[in-house]
Amino acid sequence: ALAPGSRRGPSTRWRAAPSAPRASLGENAPVDDDVEVVRYGLGGGSVAMYPRSAAGGDASAASTSMPDRCEPSRARSSTEPTTRYEDGPLDALAIALFNRKLLAAVENGAPLAAEDKNALPRSGFDRLVALADRIGGSGRSTTEQRAVVLKTLLGLIPAPVRFLFKILIKPSNWVDAMNARITVSAFAWLVGPCEIVPRETDGELAAVRLRKCRYLEQCGCVGSCVNFCKRPTEAFFKEAFGVDAHLAPDHQNGSCVMTFGVSPPKEDPALVEPCYKSCGGGGGTCGPCPKIGEAKE
Repeated sequence: ALAPGSRRGPSTRWRAAPSAPRASLGENAPVDDDVEVVRYGLGGGSVAMYPRSAAGGDASAASTSMPDRCEPSRARSSTEPTTRYEDGPLDALAIALFNRKLLAAVENGAPLAAEDKNALPRSGFDRLVALADRIGGSGRSTTEQRAVVLKTLLGLIPAPVRFLFKILIKPSNWVDAMNARITVSAFAWLVGPCEIVPRETDGELAAVRLRKCRYLEQCGCVGSCVNFCKRPTEAFFKEAFGVDAHLAPDHQNGSCVMTFGVSPPKEDPALVEPCYKSCGGGGGTCGPCPKIGEAKE
């Protein structure tokens, strides 16, 4: 989901919910009863902490609670980061590498002024979201924004590897399942905890459910979800591995299902979703988020 435009102020969204103290994240360390701790990511080194239901209900449902869908009489209210993250060393390295590539895309051959660089968060996921905002606010069309993110994602995998994969391995159910496993093990640093689930069409274990997308929760914008994540990711798996993929975000609870071996529908509901009031660039109305651009893009 490439982030279009600035929102409510340059740093408000970049500050995620505070990271949990390291002392509370050890294997045998006590954990607050008010949070559910989930380990994930490269080497299982990262931690997500979800607030439990105040009423003692289902932790999973409570932790993914997000605003009601837009009805004719009202827009979505807002989305504020409530999940706390502690990135493990390998995930932190992956985020730093991605940030480096995003910065190169932002600068596009013209280095940022020192003042602009200093305005960015220094590191981590906050910096990722801020750089995405920069690309979205650069005057590029939504098509161009998505192309920039696709190029950045493809840059994470050497071109010879992508070429050989598409030549030697043809699309099949086992390839779809393999991509699901790769996503869970290698890309959770970008979206948070996720798990393999059966594909709806045939029950193959070729789909991935993101419990609560980290990027969506922090960016707080439906258009950013589409332009920085959904469309570029779908294109990435097709370009890199020759595999169809469809991302279906659920703006009721912040989750998302990524299904391999399935093409995005021509009339994709994600492209006409309203945004959140917390998005300063067009939230608070019941029409499609203006940052999404034309559905045909």
